[in-house]
Amino acid sequence: MNDKLKFRGTILLWFAGIVMSVYGLRLFYLQVVSDDFAISADKNVLKKNVIQPSRGIVYDRNRKIYVTNSPIYDLVIVPKDLYIPDTSIFQEFINLSPQQVRDRITSAKKYSPRKASIFEKQIDANLYAGLQEKLWECEGITTVVRNTRQYRYSAGGSFLGYISEVTKRDIEKSSGYYSQGDLMGASGIERYYEELLRGRKGVKTVMVDVHGREVGAFAEGKYDTLPEKGKDIIIGIDAELQTLGEQLMQKKRGSIVAIEPSSGEILAFVSAPTYDPNLLSGRDLPNQWRNLQNDKMLPLFNRPLMATYPPGSVFKLLNAMTALSEGTITPGTLYGCSRGFARNGGKPGCHQHPSPTNVSTAIQHSCNAYFAGIFVDFLNNSKYKNVQDAYEKWYTYMRLFGAGRKLGVDIPNEKSGNIPSKDYFNKVYGKNRWKAMTVVSLSIGQGEVTMTPLQMANSVCAIANRGYYVQPHFLKNVLDENLEKDKYLNFDTVQIPIDRGIFDLVAEAMEKVVTAGTASQARVDSIVICGKTGTAQNPGGADHSVFIAFAPKDNPKIAIAVIVENSGWGNSWAAPITALMIEKYLKGRITDQNKLNRILEADLLNVKPTPKKK
Repeated sequence: MNDKLKFRGTILLWFAGIVMSVYGLRLFYLQVVSDDFAISADKNVLKKNVIQPSRGIVYDRNRKIYVTNSPIYDLVIVPKDLYIPDTSIFQEFINLSPQQVRDRITSAKKYSPRKASIFEKQIDANLYAGLQEKLWECEGITTVVRNTRQYRYSAGGSFLGYISEVTKRDIEKSSGYYSQGDLMGASGIERYYEELLRGRKGVKTVMVDVHGREVGAFAEGKYDTLPEKGKDIIIGIDAELQTLGEQLMQKKRGSIVAIEPSSGEILAFVSAPTYDPNLLSGRDLPNQWRNLQNDKMLPLFNRPLMATYPPGSVFKLLNAMTALSEGTITPGTLYGCSRGFARNGGKPGCHQHPSPTNVSTAIQHSCNAYFAGIFVDFLNNSKYKNVQDAYEKWYTYMRLFGAGRKLGVDIPNEKSGNIPSKDYFNKVYGKNRWKAMTVVSLSIGQGEVTMTPLQMANSVCAIANRGYYVQPHFLKNVLDENLEKDKYLNFDTVQIPIDRGIFDLVAEAMEKVVTAGTASQARVDSIVICGKTGTAQNPGGADHSVFIAFAPKDNPKIAIAVIVENSGWGNSWAAPITALMIEKYLKGRITDQNKLNRILEADLLNVKPTPKKK
């Protein structure tokens, strides 16, 4: 029995020895080898400062800086450590009265006496320089440096967007990346490419004294991490072309969308009325936002992306190619015109021009009767089971051209426009109770059909390319060779199953529109422009002036859609604006100063209706 007790005592001694050795080794490691114990013990005098990264720079297609950064400063207070000998310094430099200072301190104390609270946000560098000289007298106040945006051009607010302080929802969705006071993209390119542009935060651990003042780096910066700058990007926009477009659209409502057909890169994206993007940068952003939001001219409404219009006569091109592709007409098929579509009591009406016409001369002179005729005969063609079956085929073609659906452009809030489905008409008129004549207005881009300016410009790209378009987009490149760019630069190419010869025929006719048709104001010396006028009827007022075009005819470099609201027929305003934009882009200058001055001086915000032409 004694031997057993002796044995058990030995085992217990060995076990106790082992446990004490493990604890001893662990204590030695924590106190001598590792800093973890020191860090844990010194939490009350250590502070982790987040270092905000510089946001990525945005360049235009010609490598001109479009958007860069400007430093701003946030003041952060810890109420229990706070000492401010003279509150008048805040009134002098950042316009805060003594009462406002007291109110903010009280609010911070209610939140937490020991935790940091933001006292004032987004102080620009000039104001902060003066304030900084006074802050050394204070205790419990630290500064966080951030970056706001600086826009080198006063154009492009509709697509660039802006950055603003994160919301509670933004913080919750960020998986711990964002915290109170951080800035992020709120709209446009800034929002869509936030992940690229924002960069990665750094952290610097410092020691602070009992008054909250920094007294030095901790562990010689061993635990610090450097911020990683956001990615610089190049966008397809031509900054000078964009600026010209916004100048041409001053005192007007409407849109200009220009695209490089071969790549789908957006060259200009004008929404009018617009605003200087610098208004939504810095500490006055909330006030400026409210002013813009309350402006009756709706400068925040992104017309190229969100406004939907009856496309008018420009839609005739899509109807012509559909009928030619399906073989319901040939290039030589003739239709007569008697100032209107005779089979429907003269509706839609038309203007005087040579008659009868084939498809090419019908495009050249924009004959309503011709396109009403080929549309009705398409829906009634015996190759289809019935009108609804034919309509479904027509609907498929329109969708292929990008009408009635979102194109997937790389900024938020794109609208789809409308190509009504057969189900829509079945619901309105009853199943199989509507006929070709019921929907004849679709033949000339009226009735229920609507398109955005972006969709109109995109459809021109398909003609310019003779059968395909590339998903329209702003991003041209990301300036980081190590980045896996396919995630950001993989844009779809859409092939349209129509013979190239049909696109060539339509391009020839579009050339005649400009040289000897309805678009005399679109002519530019030494540039072959292919275009189509439109007058989009507007139930709410005067008709909209519409023009679409591409140039040059061979190897096109630019496709464009212009809409000037409530300003009459296509050749009056949209066509000359198009000509000026094309000449500027292809030649780098404008030669017709009279045309330029006429557009710049025109105030079309309150125009009276003009006689309708197509």
